[in-house]
Amino acid sequence: MIKFFTTIGGFLLGSLLVALLVILSFNPNFFATKMLENKLRNWGATPTNQLDRYLDRILIEDILSSPERLSYMGLDELDMFTGHNSRWDDYSQKSSQKSYEETIVRLSTLEKFDENKLQDEKFNLQIAKFSLKNQKVSYESFQHHFNPLSQFFGLHLNLVEFLTDTHKITDEKSVKNYIDRVSAIDDVINESILFLREREKKGIYSPKFVYKKAKNQIEALASLELIDNPIYKNLNEKIETVEIDDGLKKLYLNQLEAALSNTFIKSYQNLASVINEQLLNARTTDGVWALPNGQDFYKHRLKIYTTTDYSPEEIHEIGLKLVSEIQTEIINIFENEGYDTTQPLPFLYDELNNDPRFLFEDSDQGRRQIIEKYTEIQVNALTEMGSYFHQLPKAEVIVKRIPEYAEASAAGGYYQSPALDGSRPGIFYANLYDIKATKKFGMPALSFHEAIPGHHFQNALNQENQNQTIWKKLGYRTSAFGEGWALYSERLAIEAGLINDPYEMIGSLQSELFRAVRLVVDTGIHYKKWTREEAIKYMMENVGSEESEATSEIERYIVWPGQACAYMIGQIKILELREKAQNELGNRYDIRDFHHHVLMNGSLPLTVLEAIIDKYIQEVKAN
Repeated sequence: MIKFFTTIGGFLLGSLLVALLVILSFNPNFFATKMLENKLRNWGATPTNQLDRYLDRILIEDILSSPERLSYMGLDELDMFTGHNSRWDDYSQKSSQKSYEETIVRLSTLEKFDENKLQDEKFNLQIAKFSLKNQKVSYESFQHHFNPLSQFFGLHLNLVEFLTDTHKITDEKSVKNYIDRVSAIDDVINESILFLREREKKGIYSPKFVYKKAKNQIEALASLELIDNPIYKNLNEKIETVEIDDGLKKLYLNQLEAALSNTFIKSYQNLASVINEQLLNARTTDGVWALPNGQDFYKHRLKIYTTTDYSPEEIHEIGLKLVSEIQTEIINIFENEGYDTTQPLPFLYDELNNDPRFLFEDSDQGRRQIIEKYTEIQVNALTEMGSYFHQLPKAEVIVKRIPEYAEASAAGGYYQSPALDGSRPGIFYANLYDIKATKKFGMPALSFHEAIPGHHFQNALNQENQNQTIWKKLGYRTSAFGEGWALYSERLAIEAGLINDPYEMIGSLQSELFRAVRLVVDTGIHYKKWTREEAIKYMMENVGSEESEATSEIERYIVWPGQACAYMIGQIKILELREKAQNELGNRYDIRDFHHHVLMNGSLPLTVLEAIIDKYIQEVKAN
């Protein structure tokens, strides 16, 4: 009898294992989906209604369709089903078409929900529909208007940065995956070349400087000696931490060398050749107004980035007004500090910018001192934030230099969010290319913006919020909210007493002025048909930027139309809503409550943020 049951039990167990293997063979995505669902439950609240369940489901579909996003999120346990750690995203036009078709289906599904019958989830419906409608218009009307190979955030740079900063090297398999990804780079580059060819067929070209600078970056990466190639350097350093014998380490490094020679270098050389060819037909104009249907394209980009219906003319006028007001404040400080304010403002800026008191030594030591100073500013800021927030982020934020191969054309600084699983901190990347562009008096404002209490608080608190669904945390991003909060944070830091020095106050006002000027130059370039040189001159004269900094910024706005307008428009709305809450709530107003409702509802279009703050005001009044 015992033998019988043992035999039957073994048969049933074996059958079950066979069934599981069959399912795995034909539908590994089933297991990946279930594992991802379980994983995400640790990072976000379980949806309690049909809409949020649907939004979580489409987010899971999007994550699983992106090998790069899976790696970025640290979802290595899914790799046995997805194989994502050895692959890149699909950059083909066929994939873009598929995404568009999914967008149409999703919009149709969302239209079936009756907003009047929803509770707080109605805000999620508004966000999702806003985002999907913008995606729909982008594909239908402006699919080839955006150049993915610009000098500022080109794919040629992203591939290298992803390998060196995101792909984790922890064991032998991760080393093999790294080499596989390098070996597949030519597939990604070839798809990019096909995209450039499609732009060419439609008569869509970028300005000359975009091609020239991107080509220089590509050629520089392709011509590096092996030992200096960032992809090789990265593995050569990290493989030492992997527990495999020296013979295997040497073997894998040899394989990487072959992959770099056979795919990376050759594909980058091909890409440089194509860009050089398209340079012959490059636009002599800078603004997108010169593209087919360019004026509508710019309005569309403004809608995406500011989440408002402001016209280019309205934004331009807001910028001019703010520039005048902020410059008056700066002149008053100069006067109080004994400067001759009968001189034009650019002369005062120049005097300040060249004052040795505010400059670092142009050396490795000077650059180390900059990183140390930024770190000190962050530590000091964190000590004051308990009075302004109910919660502080658990994740830390560190300061790193922007990779040297990219810093010549990069912005002054940018932020990368921490990993959801806590394996990677938030990172504030500082540009140390032109050391004169980093003035001591301007460092606090940039740090407050990028790190504490700016982007780091916004992103880390959102990720750590266990009351939000995973879609609410990751499903939508907007510059108006994120950059608006970061610029608002600079003002908040002043209010928190973190700026006492008059020169640092000038630095903070210059930062606000910088964003006000952006409203003027972005609309100037893309709407009023300014040239690149006119915009650079305006920025230097009105902000006091070094020429290298002004050039880098203006060239960024040219390839990223509309985004630069998000900062000030977002800050204006947050300050407006804060004033409204203060006025209507009186002594029941608590800035910690206001910040809680701003930050703990995910990334929001400004219209939805306003609705949420209005609801918060009414709830406090009712109690």
